[in-house]
Amino acid sequence: MKIEEIIVPGFPSEMIHESIVRIAPADTYLGRINRVLEKVAEMYGATHVFVYGDREHFANIHYFTGYDPRFEEALLILSKGHEPLILLGNEGWAYSEIIPYSLRRVLYQSFSLAGQPRNGDIKAVLPGAFKQAGISASSTVGIVGLKYYVSEESGDPAHQIDIPRFLTEALEAFAPGAAMVNVTDIMIHPAYGLRTQLDIDEMAVLELAETKSSRSAYNVMRHLEPGMSEIEASAYFCIDGNPLVAHPNLNFTLEDTRRGLVSPGSHRLAYGDIFNIGIGYRSSMFARTSMYARSTDDIRPEWRDIMEKIFIPYFKVVVTWYENLTIGATGSAVIKEIRRQVPEYDRLGVGLNPGHLIHNDEWTSSIFTDTADYAVKDGMAVQCDIIACPEAYPGVHIEDGVIIAGQKTRDEFKRKYPEAWNRIEARRRLMKDLLNIQIGDDLLPLSDLPGCLSPWNVNPHQVLGVR
Repeated sequence: MKIEEIIVPGFPSEMIHESIVRIAPADTYLGRINRVLEKVAEMYGATHVFVYGDREHFANIHYFTGYDPRFEEALLILSKGHEPLILLGNEGWAYSEIIPYSLRRVLYQSFSLAGQPRNGDIKAVLPGAFKQAGISASSTVGIVGLKYYVSEESGDPAHQIDIPRFLTEALEAFAPGAAMVNVTDIMIHPAYGLRTQLDIDEMAVLELAETKSSRSAYNVMRHLEPGMSEIEASAYFCIDGNPLVAHPNLNFTLEDTRRGLVSPGSHRLAYGDIFNIGIGYRSSMFARTSMYARSTDDIRPEWRDIMEKIFIPYFKVVVTWYENLTIGATGSAVIKEIRRQVPEYDRLGVGLNPGHLIHNDEWTSSIFTDTADYAVKDGMAVQCDIIACPEAYPGVHIEDGVIIAGQKTRDEFKRKYPEAWNRIEARRRLMKDLLNIQIGDDLLPLSDLPGCLSPWNVNPHQVLGVR
């Protein structure tokens, strides 16, 4: 594989100020509730499900309700034969009216912020909710918490419960003998998690979110000038009021880039600096790390072979990743093929998985592991997120999102969301015709800069391509 620098036309720059906050029809949520109850009964013998949520861990409760906790915690209780029940704090009470189906809303002020009103006998609220949900000593309650656990980190992963202890204590006191089991895998496990395969409407939200994220980042990239501070440059993100999946980062120093999650500060841009950017509206993430330079003459002498030693091998990794990601392939097979085609891979310092799944939250789980064979499936949303931190060199990073879609899925998406489909087709042409990355028919790029690595960033249209 021969790599060269090429010039591509300007990327789309028009900001799309459209809401990514969508409430699905009631039947969509009720169908998801039925599926999770069937699955927990089949896999764990569970009679009930507790879905815990807070501001960071909002995605599971949002999946079943359209409601995302913003200041407080929340608990959704699901069971066959009983109306769904949700426990809310003071500030979540009115906001929860967005839920489009009938359920029992219970005010539980212990979920409210400290110092806010606590009225009546709050100690009786949880037992009353458990009674309404039909919980008894013979029940098995599946807990959807923060994550699932594996044997390498726990002696008993199924019973490692990670929601607040006062909730489980209240359940134990109300129904001695009731069993609890961690069932979060049913939501996010790469082999069978409910949130690892999206419906058409969810795909449309991810496409819009990644479009907005990539255009925000590109707007920063095309306005960079020497002497500009990080915080000044970050104004060009032009962020609107849609929810973000993480805090944006924009860094011009090696130290802050290596730290990974640092917000923009006062460092001023100069030729030869590191350039690191990351922005994600909810359900998306776009990121790049490389250099800000006119040529290798601008960078440190010890880094002047970075193109041959780091950028080119890294880009080969990205090309191999894209060209091998297709329905039926496994994440482990993609890694194996990367190692076969790019012998330098293991010295690039890729510390995390070379990619992962995404949903409303930025990282649900990953199919890319050497320890198991997880297949790529129709409807998966996948991030090309390969973070390289090679020893003695600056890092390099591309993160863009894609959706994997079979013919029937593609046809339905095209029919229902023609404008989004036109954007996807333009990205596919860019990748195949200009970058010469020969992606499969079932790979739908969501970013306007898919696979584009600008080594120097003074001209963001000067990128690497396959000769």
